[in-house]
Amino acid sequence: MSNSLVSFSMHPRWGYKGTAVDFLEPLRAAGLAALEYELDADVPDWPHFVPSMENCQQLGFTLCFHAPYRMPHTIAGFAGQERAAIEVAYAPMLDVAARFGPATVVVHGANSASRSYEELCADTVAFLRWTLACYPSLTFALENLCPNPKRIKLGVTRAGLLRIVEEIDDPRLGICWDMGHDVLAGRYDLPDDAWLQHVCHVHVHDVDEQGLDHYPLIYGRVPYQTWLPALAEAGFAAIVTLEIKSEQLIPLGMAQIMEMLVSSISEIRRLLTPQKPACKL
Repeated sequence: MSNSLVSFSMHPRWGYKGTAVDFLEPLRAAGLAALEYELDADVPDWPHFVPSMENCQQLGFTLCFHAPYRMPHTIAGFAGQERAAIEVAYAPMLDVAARFGPATVVVHGANSASRSYEELCADTVAFLRWTLACYPSLTFALENLCPNPKRIKLGVTRAGLLRIVEEIDDPRLGICWDMGHDVLAGRYDLPDDAWLQHVCHVHVHDVDEQGLDHYPLIYGRVPYQTWLPALAEAGFAAIVTLEIKSEQLIPLGMAQIMEMLVSSISEIRRLLTPQKPACKL
């Protein structure tokens, strides 16, 4: 069996018509073993997040986290005069993750409409060095991002992401491979072995016909069927999160949503499980 865990992007609202147990037990039966929570005090229902984390940990789920990334949160400028303000903004959220450590926290690299790529690299490196020094119970996963013609982003290219991780060279820092983002960046090829060896966390989701991502695995536009087994063969033994944006599923009934989630989680679990070679007669 693979040592990898299948996760889901959890929000307290998923249990709004009952309890978290009612929502999670069918997913657990399909192979769910972990839950990923966004860390952002500005998101709706934030007061319910920590109680939900505590409840789900008591239910036996491993927790992982996503550091704040929506504006006004930004790590651009961390290598300069903005460092103190950014530390003040991020520390309370990372403190929450540390309460549940050891745990993995996904981080977006710096991005800006005005700063240079070199400045953003320096910002990202400085930020990650700070988090690694201050939070010894946390592992950080730097995520590959979608391109945006109006902004300069660190993490749009695989090479740029790997360069940062190799420069810092810390066992508690790796890559979060967002497979949907790779497809939106026009990449369908399998990363090389050097890149795969640095992957410590995965986001997987599908992309609809309009190019909107964060759907369950229902469209077949992301080559997870070849990418996940390749990761398993490379020795990956961490968390794969089915990263869903619930607002995109609102028009559907709960029964249909649950069917999609169960099917997606079952498929991820299957693809992460090494297949025994066929017996030769």
